[in-house]
Amino acid sequence: MRKVAWITTNKVLAQSLAALIEGYQDLEFEPHLLLNPQQAALDAEVLGIDIAVVEMSGSTSEQIYATRQICENLRKSVPCCCILLLVQQDSQDARAMAMESVADGAADDYVFYDVSLDYLIAKLLSLPTATQNKTHFA
Repeated sequence: MRKVAWITTNKVLAQSLAALIEGYQDLEFEPHLLLNPQQAALDAEVLGIDIAVVEMSGSTSEQIYATRQICENLRKSVPCCCILLLVQQDSQDARAMAMESVADGAADDYVFYDVSLDYLIAKLLSLPTATQNKTHFA
């Protein structure tokens, strides 16, 4: 069972996505809601998270930088965790930071808010397992 953390301050979004993912029992995803982004790295380490879906909320430079810091902290605390950014498609700065984060290894990939549930599930399934990721980050 792969542990998926929804890292966001938007409780309704996290609960909705977690409930939808739980509905696909054959996927073997175990959702966790991490609603305090400042504590997310510690929580992810304690829970042994395999995949972190990090919401990039807001489009100000401070909010974008805060999301980048969350990714970097996760990478330090749980190096084998795959990090998937959830990005606002209408923010050029957020898109640029997402692409930069993937390019330099702070995140593994990103998707936009308006992505279909099927695409999101396919993206989660395509991310490497912790065992595969250990060889990637070794």
